Amino acid sequence: MRELNFNQNGQVVGAVDSLMITNKSYHEMADTPVVELDPVNQLHANLEMLSDLQARHSFLMREVRYLMKVQD
Repeated sequence: MRELNFNQNGQVVGAVDSLMITNKSYHEMADTPVVELDPVNQLHANLEMLSDLQARHSFLMREVRYLMKVQD
């Protein structure tokens, strides 16, 4: 993330690259109850999980359709 510094006239006087701020997540029953999460990494993990669940759902629906055809 890039932070821009402005002077009083609104002109950019400097730019600084900074790390993304992490979010803190509280998990009551976990061994470490407070965990800092990087939002981009969390989004990536969520998308991977969503993709896996979608593939499992597609497989299950194909199996159900096949079983319904066999019974006819």
